Amino acid sequence: MKHTFLILFLLVGMLCQAGITTYTFTSAEWGSKQGTTVMDGKTDGWVCNKAGVQYDKPQYQTGVKVTANYSGAGATTVKSFTNVRRLTLNYATTTSGKGSFRIQVGDNTPIDTAVSISTKNIDMVVDLPAEQTGKITVTVTCTKNSIWLASVAIRHQGGDSPVFTEATYQLVTDVHQLQDSDQIIFGVADGATDKIMGYYDENISQNNIHAIQGVYTDGRTVVKENDDAVYTLWKTVGETNQDTVYIFQDELRYEQAYLVASGGRTKNKLTIWDNVVSPSYGNYGFWRMTIADDGAAVIANAGTSERKYMQYNASNISYGCYADPNSQTKVCLFRKVEAPGTDEPAIAVRMVNFGTIRLAEGGVSGQTTVEVNANKLTEDMTCTLKRGEVFTLNASKLDRDGDRLTISYHITAAGKYVDTLVVTSSGVTAQVAVMINVVAEKTIAQAVQSGEYEFVYLNPVVVTKKYDTYIFIRDETGSMLIYDAVNPQTGKPYGQGLENGHMLSNVQGHFRNYFGVPEMTPNAAWTVAAQKTTCDPETVTAVDSADVCRYVRMTDVVVEDGLWQGVPVLEKFQTGSVIQGVPTTLDAVVMIDHDVTQLWVVKQEYNPTGLDDQFIQSTNTHHSKFIIHNSLLLRHNGHIYNANGQIIK
Repeated sequence: MKHTFLILFLLVGMLCQAGITTYTFTSAEWGSKQGTTVMDGKTDGWVCNKAGVQYDKPQYQTGVKVTANYSGAGATTVKSFTNVRRLTLNYATTTSGKGSFRIQVGDNTPIDTAVSISTKNIDMVVDLPAEQTGKITVTVTCTKNSIWLASVAIRHQGGDSPVFTEATYQLVTDVHQLQDSDQIIFGVADGATDKIMGYYDENISQNNIHAIQGVYTDGRTVVKENDDAVYTLWKTVGETNQDTVYIFQDELRYEQAYLVASGGRTKNKLTIWDNVVSPSYGNYGFWRMTIADDGAAVIANAGTSERKYMQYNASNISYGCYADPNSQTKVCLFRKVEAPGTDEPAIAVRMVNFGTIRLAEGGVSGQTTVEVNANKLTEDMTCTLKRGEVFTLNASKLDRDGDRLTISYHITAAGKYVDTLVVTSSGVTAQVAVMINVVAEKTIAQAVQSGEYEFVYLNPVVVTKKYDTYIFIRDETGSMLIYDAVNPQTGKPYGQGLENGHMLSNVQGHFRNYFGVPEMTPNAAWTVAAQKTTCDPETVTAVDSADVCRYVRMTDVVVEDGLWQGVPVLEKFQTGSVIQGVPTTLDAVVMIDHDVTQLWVVKQEYNPTGLDDQFIQSTNTHHSKFIIHNSLLLRHNGHIYNANGQIIK
């Protein structure tokens, strides 16, 4: 059984309970605060022993700044702390900052710890050799350049409970995690779209439910609570009394209202109604559901509507029901997980999702550090992996008051990898999934064989034609389309500024076969080579559906009634009217529109190699130089004459 965020509680005999008190410094004189509460330096906080040079907030470093000239700056706590076991110092340095921290508790022997160079704030953990009691003094010794000290966290008897007392909406990776009356939010299972499903509003849309802005964490394992997106889930049994079906109630706004699929054959209608059974659509308020390890959910309506699969439509920015379970983007569910109270022993850690990464030569490696929160434990925590074949841990023991755990991986083959992290102490257990999807780089020929919405990485590709949101690309194996999207980091299209001949690398996104057109929706910025490459069209004599997205050239092409060899020739790139009735050289992109192969004209010119004195358009006009029969235009001595004998080319 898979878990995303499982907290089990077990009351145990309370021994000496510890907690964490964190002070964040706010001034060069070591002013401080706890959370949002400013310390007065008299009843709580710190007393300055020697001020720093200033309190600084550059781009990456934050804290009391201490330089070599201010070495020895530091402060002492107003309060005395009992049974101090560990301190965590958050600090940063310049690119060559050097020095150390001295920590002393009461009259105990001071502890000196050298700093590591880090231009961004990092944590240093200092474990005491034994529990100590007294006021705490921290002194900064700087021997070169600068050191910033941002905060000090003290683990001691009577400390504060850890901060994980707010409920969170956690990604569901197994239907067995769902319980009656769960509060849920519908997300988007593509790893990039920052939308969630809102509530039905006929003033916005009558055929589907609009999407609203969502706030996802890294790894997309948690989404921020939003009252405009919360539904209540109920479990029941289907008509066979064997399978489980689900009801989604919008009780926050409409009380007795339920999500239903009422589109029949012709509409992708997802709406709400005051019942779950309809004379027209049967059990249209009941839904069957399967959920993959990565959270992608297939949610199918149990009613009679042929359009029964709930999906997210990126074009309409809405949620609707569709006949094909892969025609749009799958959804995912986030269920509300109540946080423990501050009086119960508990362990909490979030699911770890490294996401989708590209496989490199020699394999890929990486790591992440997670917070393992704990409350009122009497023993340190042990942590293990159930499988331990792909992921590794940097520690098997964690502090009983909460700690950080680093999870690493090294993978040499593509695939989806899932393990379970188990953290236990004194009978309290938390189990969470650890997962990663490693994708091999593909050629275009390989990419076009991908499944719907499969994540793909491409080899370097060249842009053959850029027009609006259409970016046609090719490599040595084939051609396809990038259907451009907006980069959420910049608010601008990924392809802004691209031109024909640009070479792209690190191209990634989700694949779709859109009515025969192989296309990718990008979800990250690619790298554009500084130099463009020559990107001439490929010369062909005929085209069919196998040539879709190719940039081609054809000579001696005569377009009649908008067709060439039965293929529609369309002006799509604002090149002017299609030239008809005369031999031309035609550069075009091959496209498909609902199984109809088309040529989208990029460039068209009169054929410069046609034979002289050739009649090429019929007329009944006579001219002194030559007779023009049946409206024929004449090519003579390299020129083309119209019916009046005037040179037009």
